[in-house]
Amino acid sequence: MTTKNFQNEIKLLDQIYEDMIEATHNEPDMNDIESMRLFIENSFRIFNRTIFRIVEVKNSLSENEKPDLSTWNPPA
Repeated sequence: MTTKNFQNEIKLLDQIYEDMIEATHNEPDMNDIESMRLFIENSFRIFNRTIFRIVEVKNSLSENEKPDLSTWNPPA
């Protein structure tokens, strides 16, 4: 049985988690337009950073993986 070390991927997923928690805990006062605007801008910034990190994790996980290009050829 082989085990893989996913330390880099775990670190990136932890950063995504921390960003999401931070974004949800900074809920603005709904009566203050400026704080709502800042909250929305910050949410979009975190969303874009999350997309970038997810692509990074995906690429990191698939870079060492070789696709199975063999075909199944049953005997006649």
